[in-house]
Amino acid sequence: MSKIQRVALAVGIVLLDSMVFFIPLTALFMGYVIVANPPWFKDFLIKLDGPGQE
Repeated sequence: MSKIQRVALAVGIVLLDSMVFFIPLTALFMGYVIVANPPWFKDFLIKLDGPGQE
C-alpha cells in the first residue's frame, strides 16, 4: 500500500466517522420528548421538583 493510499484511507475513515457520529443526540431526544410526551418524563420532572416546593 502506497503512502497516498494510506492517507486517502485515513481521510476516508475520519470523514466517515464524522458523518456517522455527528448525529445530534440531545436534539433528537428533545424532539422525542416534545412529540411523544412520555409519562416517564413527566414523572421525572415531578421527582426533580421535589415534594412541598410550590
